[in-house]
Amino acid sequence: MSDIKVHYFGATGRGEQIRLSLALADKPFTNVTPGEDVPGFIAGCREKGGNLTTNLPMLEVDGKFYPQSQAASRYIGRRFKLYGSEQDAEQAFLVDKLMDDADDFRAVGYKCCYLPSFGMLATKEGVDKLLEETIPKHLKNFERQLGSQDYFLGTSPTIADASIYNVLVDFFVSFWPTILADYPNLQQFCDRFAAIPSVKAYLESDQKKKNMSFSADLLPKE
Repeated sequence: MSDIKVHYFGATGRGEQIRLSLALADKPFTNVTPGEDVPGFIAGCREKGGNLTTNLPMLEVDGKFYPQSQAASRYIGRRFKLYGSEQDAEQAFLVDKLMDDADDFRAVGYKCCYLPSFGMLATKEGVDKLLEETIPKHLKNFERQLGSQDYFLGTSPTIADASIYNVLVDFFVSFWPTILADYPNLQQFCDRFAAIPSVKAYLESDQKKKNMSFSADLLPKE
């Protein structure tokens, strides 16, 4: 069995799609978090991952390091056969495209946060505008692509589903619990994905619950 670790802060954030991808693959992993020495943790990850910019979140498999959340998730998909058909270029494109769609929406989620210590300075006026104009466009786009399918590529989940579930639930449902009320297919998809036995076990674990999650408390009040 591979020795798998996820290096990231004790929070969901960009590390959660990696964790959910591993949960979908039913691969146990260990969270490696900074503790009190955050600068030392960041410096150590930079040295291990090799990037001069950022290496967090970072996946470690058997002592080898894989920085960048999207690339690490795609590695999990290829290694553990969660990328659709390996020989089907169209399916691989759809997985990549859906993950990029999710990352675009994730960026919108960060724009909703007021967290000065991390440089996030959203305003209520700005978030209200996102709720009125931008967020519905993304939700409609996902609802359109899912259609009546169980998962975004059909009957079997891929890492794209893990990434989309992450952005829908860990970001936007955490901010606004009823936001999917007008998108029944997306709500059913989230319920279905969360019920996959290995995913369900992770979502109910102390490992998941220990990480700080997004919530309405991070939305700006003015």
